[in-house]
Amino acid sequence: MNLLKSKLRRATAVAAGTLIGLAGVAFFASPASAHGSVVSGTAECDVTTGEYVVKWTVNTDNGAQKDAENYRFIRVESSPTPVDGIAHTPDDNEPVFPYASNKPLEGVQRVAGDTKEAKLLVQVKWSDDWIQYDPAEGTVHFDGTCTKDAPKPDASLASSCAGVTVTLANGKDAKLDAEFTIKGSKDFEKKVTVKAGADAVTVDIPAENALKIIVLEQSSEKPVLVGKWEEPKDCTPAEDQFEAGYEVTCDSLIFGVDNTKGTKTVTIKLTTNKGESKTLVAKVGEEKTVTVKGEKGLVVDATINGEVFEPVKWDDLKKPEDCTASPAPTDSAPGGGGGLPVTGPVAGSIAGGAALLLAVGAVLFILARRRKVKFTA
Repeated sequence: MNLLKSKLRRATAVAAGTLIGLAGVAFFASPASAHGSVVSGTAECDVTTGEYVVKWTVNTDNGAQKDAENYRFIRVESSPTPVDGIAHTPDDNEPVFPYASNKPLEGVQRVAGDTKEAKLLVQVKWSDDWIQYDPAEGTVHFDGTCTKDAPKPDASLASSCAGVTVTLANGKDAKLDAEFTIKGSKDFEKKVTVKAGADAVTVDIPAENALKIIVLEQSSEKPVLVGKWEEPKDCTPAEDQFEAGYEVTCDSLIFGVDNTKGTKTVTIKLTTNKGESKTLVAKVGEEKTVTVKGEKGLVVDATINGEVFEPVKWDDLKKPEDCTASPAPTDSAPGGGGGLPVTGPVAGSIAGGAALLLAVGAVLFILARRRKVKFTA
């Protein structure tokens, strides 16, 4: 009986202890435990001072307790600088609990432009003597550096079949001009200035110079943009748009190239069987010509960017029709020794005709190039 009674007492004690513990939990978990606070913050760059301005907000909840209408801060910690408007409440403060519960309390913190983060920690005590057990804490991280009167550079990139278009912008509220430097492949570099508040500026870069694009702005430590050309799926291979050919005159060959619509430098090498050689180099956007004097038996071998073309033979070429024309002989006076040299109006007519022929030859050369007269392989 004693053994059984002893076990029953122990069980009763355990049950009683559990009941008391549960009652304590219920007491401490009463609505008053809903007291709490939350800290949050946002930051902006003040370009007039070069500082970050952090706006902190403390929101409190008194758990709907009638005796907790107000609160005070028994602990406030902030870094790297104090927060104006949110500070520890002295014990002798009047009133003791100066802040109204359930209403946002705001404070402002100013930090240097190269600061990486700012923090605020608070611990609250309400007018019903409830103390927040775990302090509330907030952290704001800064991206980049805030500088005084700084530009606000931005850049974007769009690919096309021919290359990329880089769009450079400077924020409407920027105080200074943005000084951009665009660097591409094959030593491509271009500097562009976008004035404060001005419209965006676009720069087109050929695909061969856009295998890697880096956009820098002198006020920023990091690149504004890093990208590259990506060929769209619907692109077809581009053809070289240069035109090359030759014009035959009465006494020479004029070789020419029009590279105004080309995509790369064109090099024409001419070698004759008379021991003469000439080289014609036309960069993108250029037109060039070179003349080789014609003579019987002349053969000109030509290559364009290393590609060999059929030789041009002077004896096989059709010359202009007027090359064989000669002035009609003049009648000499009876008994004279031949006609006098042609002078006066007749000579002027001949000179005018020669000028006309030269003009016609130039036009024919231009027309030949427009018809894309090329060397035949």
